[in-house]
Amino acid sequence: MDMTWHGESCFTIKGKKGTVVTNPFAADVKNEKLKADLVIVSEIAGEKPHKLAAVAGEPKACDVPGEFEVSEVPVIGMQIVNDGAFESKTVFQFRVDDISVCFLGKLDKPITSELIEKIGDVDVLMIPVGGNGTLDAKKAHELIEEIEPRVVVPMCYDDLTTFLKNTGVTPEVKDIYTIANKAALPQDKTEYVVLNVK
Repeated sequence: MDMTWHGESCFTIKGKKGTVVTNPFAADVKNEKLKADLVIVSEIAGEKPHKLAAVAGEPKACDVPGEFEVSEVPVIGMQIVNDGAFESKTVFQFRVDDISVCFLGKLDKPITSELIEKIGDVDVLMIPVGGNGTLDAKKAHELIEEIEPRVVVPMCYDDLTTFLKNTGVTPEVKDIYTIANKAALPQDKTEYVVLNVK
C-alpha cells in the first residue's frame, strides 16, 4: 500500500487492486494527480459537492454512512453527531491490502467512546491536528491515545511543532509512505509518519 498526501485532507491510497482518494479539492481546482476507483468525502455542507469531477478515471463515491465495497476495498462510513450543525460529517474506515485505515476527515471535536469502539482495530489513523476548524494538537493526541493505532498520519495543519512536541518523536518526512504488508506494521508502539505535499 502506498500513501501520498496532496494537502489538507486529500490523500491517494493505492493498493494492489484498488485506489482510494480522500476529500479531493473542489472540481474547479485543477489537480491532474488524482486518479482513483473510490473517492471518500467525509464532509458535506449544504448541497453535495461535485468533487468526483476533480478525480480522473471513473471513481465511485462514498460520502454517506453505510457499508460499501469498491474494487475489493471494503468501506464503513460512520456518522458523527453534530449537535444540529448544518453539515454532515462521516468517519470512514476502509481496508487496502488488508491494512485497516481510519480516515477522520476534518473532524473538529472529540468523538464518542461508542464510535471509537465501533471503529475498532486501526492500523493507520489519518487525523487532523492543526486546529482552525479541526482538532488541535492536544485533542488529536488525546484521541490517538484512545484509538491506539499502529501508525498515525497527521493532516490539516500549517505547523506540526506543537503536535510533534506532544508525541515526543521527530519522524522522518517522506514523499510516499509505503507499507509492504500487514506484518510490516509496528506491533508494540505507535509510529508517526509525516508526508510532504505532492
